[in-house]
Amino acid sequence: MKKLILMAGVAGSGKSTWSRRYAEEHPNTYIIDTDETRKSITGSYLSFPEPVSLSWDEMIRQANEILSREEDCTVILDSTFLTDERRMYFISRLKGYDYLEHYMVKFHDYSVVYQHNKSRKKEKWVPEEVIDKMVKEYANPSPEVEKLFDKIVIEYWN
Repeated sequence: MKKLILMAGVAGSGKSTWSRRYAEEHPNTYIIDTDETRKSITGSYLSFPEPVSLSWDEMIRQANEILSREEDCTVILDSTFLTDERRMYFISRLKGYDYLEHYMVKFHDYSVVYQHNKSRKKEKWVPEEVIDKMVKEYANPSPEVEKLFDKIVIEYWN
């Protein structure tokens, strides 16, 4: 089976750590990370290409390439996926998966995220006002988008 996981959460929430742990426990798992993709395009974690969809399109290209060549695998797209608009941008362009999961990381108290953000490499720090905006934007999928997923997992990590 070809499994695709859209890993969602605000910057600094632990998505990448979760993805790496998942990959350690599940053979033939590939992680496509938005930060690393953006850095490969712009040379910086904090620089965004114009248009920003260039990095999304590269992530989609990589996922589609893996899904087209591997028989059984899991591809994790490690990004924010805070809104239906972003979810649909990806879902409408991804091909070749058998199972689609949306794994959403949330917090009752987001102060943990701000602390974690400052514990990362300085070049990966996200300005607090950007995290504030992300927290406000973060929404569960609408009923229409929810139907596109085989499974939606929402976990509160505090």
